[in-house]
Amino acid sequence: MNRRDALGVFAALATTTWLGRAAAAKPYPQRPVTLIVPYSPGGATDNVARVIAEHMQAALGQPVIIDNRAGANGRIGTLAVARAAPDGYVLLLGGIGPITIAPHIEKVPYDPFQDFAPVSLLVKNDVVLLVNPSVPARRLDELIALLKAEPGKFNYGSSGTGGPFHLSGELFKSLAGIEMTHVPYKGDGPALVDLMAGNVQVMFTTISASAAHIRAGKLVALACAGEARSNQMPDLPTIAESGLPGFSSETWQALFAPGGTPAGIVEALQDGLAIAMRDPRLRQALQAQGNSVVGSDVATCAKFVRDEYDKWGGVVRKAQLAG
Repeated sequence: MNRRDALGVFAALATTTWLGRAAAAKPYPQRPVTLIVPYSPGGATDNVARVIAEHMQAALGQPVIIDNRAGANGRIGTLAVARAAPDGYVLLLGGIGPITIAPHIEKVPYDPFQDFAPVSLLVKNDVVLLVNPSVPARRLDELIALLKAEPGKFNYGSSGTGGPFHLSGELFKSLAGIEMTHVPYKGDGPALVDLMAGNVQVMFTTISASAAHIRAGKLVALACAGEARSNQMPDLPTIAESGLPGFSSETWQALFAPGGTPAGIVEALQDGLAIAMRDPRLRQALQAQGNSVVGSDVATCAKFVRDEYDKWGGVVRKAQLAG
């Protein structure tokens, strides 16, 4: 090869390398982003996703498309993201069940830490402790005293075995030193119907699912279950401040990318979300659904998920719920 040919080959290689780097340096995203919701349309998680997607796409400059992948209590959609290419174009609106509870109860086909890259904690859903009006307790200490006086007499309902509201009841039993019998239902709706009928006497659920029944006097709210009071019921104390320190139970939604997604893409997603989460319209829409708006950086989200995983793992082991 003569000198002129060698220079030509070198120039071609240099051009190819530069073009490759230029392509890699293109800002993310360059095409629509899919946000997988592991539940059916119309539910609480889906409602959050649609508000987030609307504002997130304005910040990213690309459409954000909702893809509902319901089934197996959220595990089907969660697995789809775990197996997706780590390029930032398939994301997960993940929550407490599939990520931090299910792995303790049964073998799941994904690793909650290796297979997902936390981006931001988006919202916490305000949870409340309810009783049927016939229960002679209007404060938390009165309920605990009643349950201690008659151990095993009272039942508590939940939206399903191994779900967050079942485990909320188990955590309550453990910290308060009381006994109740768990009665699982196929969803919040049937459980609330039986709670109002008096077939079960106690229940944990979201304020958004129960607020109308509380206002109508069909149910009595004793305390908020989260770390802070709900902005929907600011006069209702938390369980922790009512005499059971250390109790906290909230459902939540966070944004995850597949594990191995480059840090630059995760940062771009977090930056876009930070812009979206400051929008008063987004905050108002999410709060109207019964959510506390959070919005966090990557490190805070990762720590929160780990803490939730460890907390609920302890509850599962103490209640001997693992399969």
